Amino acid sequence: MTHDAYDSRLQTGLPATGRQYTGAFVLARIALVTLAVMLTGCVMYAPKPLPEAPQWPHDITSTATPLTVDEVVGRALEHSPDIRRAERQLDIAAARQYADGLLPDPTLSFSTDRPGAEGFVPAFMVGLSYEVSALVDRPAKKQAASAGFEKRRLALLWTKWQVANHAYALYVSNASIGRLEKQVEQSVTYQKVATERMQRALARADVTRDVAMRAETAYRDNAQLLGTLRQEHLKARQELDTLLDLRPGTHLTLAAPPEPYELPQHAVDRALLELSQHRPDLLALRAGYTEQDERYRGALLAQFPRLDIGVTRGRDTSAIYTSGITVSVTLPLFNGNRGNIAVEKATRESLYQEYTQRLDDAYTAVDGINSELSLLDDQLRNARSMETALEASVNQARVAYGAGDMTLPVLVDLESRLLTQRIETAKLANSALQQQVELCTLIGVSAIDHQPLH
Repeated sequence: MTHDAYDSRLQTGLPATGRQYTGAFVLARIALVTLAVMLTGCVMYAPKPLPEAPQWPHDITSTATPLTVDEVVGRALEHSPDIRRAERQLDIAAARQYADGLLPDPTLSFSTDRPGAEGFVPAFMVGLSYEVSALVDRPAKKQAASAGFEKRRLALLWTKWQVANHAYALYVSNASIGRLEKQVEQSVTYQKVATERMQRALARADVTRDVAMRAETAYRDNAQLLGTLRQEHLKARQELDTLLDLRPGTHLTLAAPPEPYELPQHAVDRALLELSQHRPDLLALRAGYTEQDERYRGALLAQFPRLDIGVTRGRDTSAIYTSGITVSVTLPLFNGNRGNIAVEKATRESLYQEYTQRLDDAYTAVDGINSELSLLDDQLRNARSMETALEASVNQARVAYGAGDMTLPVLVDLESRLLTQRIETAKLANSALQQQVELCTLIGVSAIDHQPLH
């Protein structure tokens, strides 16, 4: 009697080669479908080469009319490098918010074994698994990403507040210094002529040497003051050009700025009451603290064991098909995410301290600027009064000199004192303006019209 050995290829009713071909075809289709799905969700690479030269925006100096304060502030809000950097940070925060909102991808695994003996078929194992534990801390990550985006949005708003008021301050400073520079140039030119006349009078023995030397010293001192004033004007002009992102060497023609007026004290007091709920940098720190609190919560949730659940489908070399479930759990014996928990907790504490300190500093800064403005206002009032008195004395002296009732040295000395006083008054006015702008920024109002900033 002859016993035939069992052969699965014969039991199926199909040729052996046909069954192998069908299995390979199915596996190929699975691989192609998987590859197509993966490629569909992929982002394609696009090169972006760096520029070889600076790319300056359009030139605003081509306009025939002088620029107004609104045009300068608008240009600053549109092209300020600080604002552009804050916008890029906001874009990054939006991308992170999108990334943290994505679900984790499932894992597809495949393995195959080819038998080394006749009478057996190739074995394979296909598995599909998913990290279920990743869903546990996902809500905390999404909340943290949303708070991080809000933090960057508020930081951008705070930057715009600062840029708008700073542009106004630079506008007024440039216009005021430019106007003063022209007046001082005229006075120094006049004093130069007067000094030359004094030297000719000394040669004729009409004046003594000490009088002539005093006049020449006054002229040299005022010429030095003019040089210092030009340096300050150049620095202010370059700072404004940088804020507006202008090509180096650009010369702006500015219209006469509006006269600044004092911020009412009741507006300051009212703004202080709502400071923590109104100022963007404080709100940004609050959002940053919320972000970190959610990250700390996510780190606590991530200490639970990692859990992967999947299904498998396979065939052994005897052509027996099997299906099953796989479960893998990470044992938190050595790590347990305790390091990340400690880092996130310490970071949250640091942000808590930073917020409370910034809040204290905000109130202290407003109080300090109020006190300094009070002193500057008194000094500026006295300086303007002194300048008015000196202008009247110089006008009278010029009339007396024209009538022959006053000597040239006395007139030159009065004019030198007036010039020095004008520069001192201008510096005090600029200091008061800078403090006023800083106060407006701290309480969230426009330095131009004291309306709330948005």
